[in-house]
Amino acid sequence: MAEMQLTPATVIVVIGIIVLAVLAIRRLRKRGVCDCKDCSNGEQGCQNCSAVDKMVKDMEEAAKNR
Repeated sequence: MAEMQLTPATVIVVIGIIVLAVLAIRRLRKRGVCDCKDCSNGEQGCQNCSAVDKMVKDMEEAAKNR
C-alpha cells in the first residue's frame, strides 16, 4: 500500500471541510431543521413555519393545472 502524503492542497481541502462542518453544526444548533426565518429558537416543528403546507398547496395547484 502507498503511504499517504500530506500535501498543502490536502491540508487546504481538509481545513475547508472542517470549516463547512462547523458552520453547518452551528446553523443546526441555532435554527434546528426549520428553514423558516421566524424560527430562531431551534424548535422542531415550529408553529410559524408553514413550508410543508405551502409546498403541498403548490403541488396540488400544479397538478390541477396540467
